[in-house]
Amino acid sequence: MKKSLFIALTLFVFILSSCKKDEAKSRSEMLTGAKWKLSSMKINGVAEPIEDCSKDDFFIFTSGGTCTSNPGANKCYSDEVVETSTWSLSSDEKSITIDGNTATIVELTQSRFTYSEGYDNILVEVTMVAF
Repeated sequence: MKKSLFIALTLFVFILSSCKKDEAKSRSEMLTGAKWKLSSMKINGVAEPIEDCSKDDFFIFTSGGTCTSNPGANKCYSDEVVETSTWSLSSDEKSITIDGNTATIVELTQSRFTYSEGYDNILVEVTMVAF
């Protein structure tokens, strides 16, 4: 019994030591490491429906500081086209600026990106998911 416990413990230690831990990624790396699509939007805390034509839209942030907005195949308007803008993170990576508009980053992981921005008395919170 002691021998099998020792073998199991040895195997467990070996397996743990051979597993690599993921290195922590910066917010910039997480943002540029995926394509993002709109998941939800709230205005003053109230969920807003996402139009069907917007559900296939996606965004790509590049390490070079450009953001591409792609309306997807299901366009809301016939004249929608792929648009490119600039983006940057603040030095503390707590806010993002896209084409001069700054928003607070609420959450940013490898699979989820939520930011909020206030306009007068309106607070807009947008959540995107990686795909």
